Amino acid sequence: MRTWKVWQVLSVAVLVGISTDVFASTPLRGLARPDFVQVQPQGSEAVLNNPFMGLVPAASGGPYVQPHRLVYMVLSWRDLEPEKGRFAFEEIERKYKFAEWNQRGVKVILRFVLDYGTETKHMDIPDWLYQEIQGDGIWYDEDVGKGFSPNYDNPKLINAHRTVMQKLGERYDHDPRLAYLALGSLGHWGEWHTYSDEKINIPFPKLAVSDQYVQHYLDAFPDKKLLMRRPHPIVQDKQLGLYNDMFGSPRSTSDFNDWFENGYTSSLAGADIPAMPDFWRAGPSGGEFGNAGSVRGLLQPQNIGEILAEAQRSHVSWMGATVLSEVKLDQTEQSNLNSFLKKIGYRFVIRSASFPDKVRQGGHVPVTLVVDNQGVAPFYYPWPLELSLVDEAGAVVASTVTSEDIRRWQPGQIQTIQYLSVPPGLAQGSYTLHVAILDPDTKQPGVEFAIQGKRQDGRYPLGELTVTGKPPLRLP
Repeated sequence: MRTWKVWQVLSVAVLVGISTDVFASTPLRGLARPDFVQVQPQGSEAVLNNPFMGLVPAASGGPYVQPHRLVYMVLSWRDLEPEKGRFAFEEIERKYKFAEWNQRGVKVILRFVLDYGTETKHMDIPDWLYQEIQGDGIWYDEDVGKGFSPNYDNPKLINAHRTVMQKLGERYDHDPRLAYLALGSLGHWGEWHTYSDEKINIPFPKLAVSDQYVQHYLDAFPDKKLLMRRPHPIVQDKQLGLYNDMFGSPRSTSDFNDWFENGYTSSLAGADIPAMPDFWRAGPSGGEFGNAGSVRGLLQPQNIGEILAEAQRSHVSWMGATVLSEVKLDQTEQSNLNSFLKKIGYRFVIRSASFPDKVRQGGHVPVTLVVDNQGVAPFYYPWPLELSLVDEAGAVVASTVTSEDIRRWQPGQIQTIQYLSVPPGLAQGSYTLHVAILDPDTKQPGVEFAIQGKRQDGRYPLGELTVTGKPPLRLP
């Protein structure tokens, strides 16, 4: 069954600016002009399980009930470098099941931490580093938990952090198994804040120091998207993303939204923080639900509207939700979760495609696409857009990786004109034009469109065209 609808045929004479490359470089004399066909693919209301977005359960757990393409891991410096200069990458990747997730097409979000408060006294930096900084920091036992907060201003700590970031970057910057990094080097749980009350004051570094830690990530991971908990000026300067670890908590989420929408004065950073309402256009927005014990309540009819509004307002792409991923939801909860999953991230619908109904061997097919991103965020990596021809037996016989940058497919509609090259030796006959977004790692289609007709290989049909032979040259 065809999954596109031809809704008008246009004469080539009314289309201005289409190159005669459509007809190749030989004279047009004796060759019938093609018509341009415009098709409208049928949309799909399905929940799409696409990369770099959606629910994000813990990497150490699973398998999970809900489909997902991301997992989350919190990595302490203590676990990564138990001895100075020895990095436990293999042990860590086994613990967090890198091989299994990679086989399932699931990528990892990594948060590297120096202080992650728990119910027991412990330390998240290695013993050797604690000795090098001579215990410079504060042991705490407070409402936030128990742990050790190092003095982030310590030059030896800063230098050691630069080195460990270099090693992490060497391992993972070009590793397709890693999706994003949530910068967690500062503050309790890596959330860029420290605890203070009338009994204790745990210092937090000012911008001049905290920016050094951020720069270590930027230097080590030039090819990965990075996210911070708070919208410091460097977020805007370096086009980073933001994460909100209290999503769904009304007051905390309101504060988070106010930070990036309007700016604020940070007593922790000792600086005025500028507004950056459009940060999400270049850097991802993510986080986790703030209270694991009440997450299912957010899916109830009286609450889901507010959750969808929060996702729209902060342009969320991914959300940590181990509880939602591992439990069987009732019909109402699942329906509302599906609404959330269809709202966040990107959701590409091809509204229309126009192209000539015939092309000569060795010619070029101009394809005009109108793409509607119905999600709340773009796609953040330069994955290539492919056009291809499929023969009547279902084989891909011609393909072109276009020049289109899908990162510019922001929410809303966009039009692009791209070209498919037809091999000179391609047999004459009828073919189906297809479109796909390729995974650069596998070189295969890797993103689902919200349209019908997807082939088993992940390509989507747009419509039919005919490849004709080259006319003979006519000498005067």
